[in-house]
Amino acid sequence: MFKSRTAIEEAEQHEKMGLSQKLGVLLIASASAVATGYVPSYINLYYTDTVGISMASVGLILMITKITDGITDIIMGMIIDRTFTKLGKARPWVLAGGFGLTLSLVLLFNCPEGLSETEKVFFCAAFYFLVNPIFGTMISVACGTLINLVTPDSKNRGILGVFSAYGTLIPVALIGLVVPRVLSVMNESQQAYTVVTLIFAAIALLSSVVGVVCLKETVTERSEKNITKKQPVSDSLKILVHNKYFVLLAVGTILYNLSAAPVATYYAKYVFKDVGVATIMNLPSLLLIFILPLAVPVIEKIGKRYCIVGGLLSGVVAGIILFISNENLIIFMIGRFISGIGIVPFVVALIPLTGEICDYALYTSGKPMEGTISSAATMGGKIGIGLAAGLSGVMLALSGYISSAADITVNQPESAVFMIRFLAGVYPAIMFGLSSICFWKIDMNKINIKGIQNELKEKGLR
Repeated sequence: MFKSRTAIEEAEQHEKMGLSQKLGVLLIASASAVATGYVPSYINLYYTDTVGISMASVGLILMITKITDGITDIIMGMIIDRTFTKLGKARPWVLAGGFGLTLSLVLLFNCPEGLSETEKVFFCAAFYFLVNPIFGTMISVACGTLINLVTPDSKNRGILGVFSAYGTLIPVALIGLVVPRVLSVMNESQQAYTVVTLIFAAIALLSSVVGVVCLKETVTERSEKNITKKQPVSDSLKILVHNKYFVLLAVGTILYNLSAAPVATYYAKYVFKDVGVATIMNLPSLLLIFILPLAVPVIEKIGKRYCIVGGLLSGVVAGIILFISNENLIIFMIGRFISGIGIVPFVVALIPLTGEICDYALYTSGKPMEGTISSAATMGGKIGIGLAAGLSGVMLALSGYISSAADITVNQPESAVFMIRFLAGVYPAIMFGLSSICFWKIDMNKINIKGIQNELKEKGLR
């Protein structure tokens, strides 16, 4: 009994995090958000309205690529679980992904002039594949895994989740507030996309390098002697299939991110008649700055499950308001503010919830699966966002949307404008509702997760 108490106390000493750990998580989250935020938000608009590829072609590229993306996330998670270096398990992949993402991102948004439409399609497909399924996957899965390798404590994971959200907020603020204004002023020209992309490429590279320097994988160091390094892939797959919490986490996260149809700039351009209005439309994202610090105590009091489901249901209400707002910017902004508030509990609570599922998998199987389990959330994010971009492209194409070069003015048919409104409101409301069902079924208190975590600490596995 004395030894067990000592093991827990020693573990708790390691759980005290300094500014370096928090800053490291923030920076790596920023690098990850470049791939998962900037690219899906503007790849449709760039290739349809600047390069001139048909909406159907872009949508098909994104949908096909995302099938691969889901596979590479799981593979990357398994690779991280089997990585043992002086830098740890996840940090080496942050570095590799950061350098690769920087180069491929710049090329993706600099499609050469003079190519035929078929050549443009292949160019887009090739570099989008590098940006997301390859290098974006390295960073995002490693980022999601790192928090569980920095601390085993659920509350501390929640705190790091806040810093991760702040890190994501940096690119998101630029994406929503600065990029639309730059595109509007520079007439959505190639030069505009080149300038913006170089900025995001620099953010990805610097954030990856400095973030890795700041972080330390204390859980990896503490449990290294007690963890079996050889883990057959077949065993990991069997564990995943039989872990209902992993399945619900993956499906729920995909549905949540499927709500993110990238139509804000289209809405601004064709409903409000000015692409620059997207800057105003995205102002609610700044709410996170003020609300995030309140998230951890609220989650501690109410519980992760209730916070996530409550946030998703507020997203349903927001979606309905957005759809009925039509051309009324004030009503539209009310919907956006409600949606912005609802996102906070999901973003912050998802990280410690994922950590608890990792702990449950280790407890039931005896095998560390932080990378593989964490890949469920990152896989859900990238598959959901990518499929949302692809699906919205296909739906807009079916509605009669007219693609054009940057210097040509187009009057979209009413059917296309209606589809833009549908994708901005009703569609995300449906996805939020379905996602809430999945997360409601993830009840970790039923299995006494706190008792499980204490037992893992006693055994030196956490």
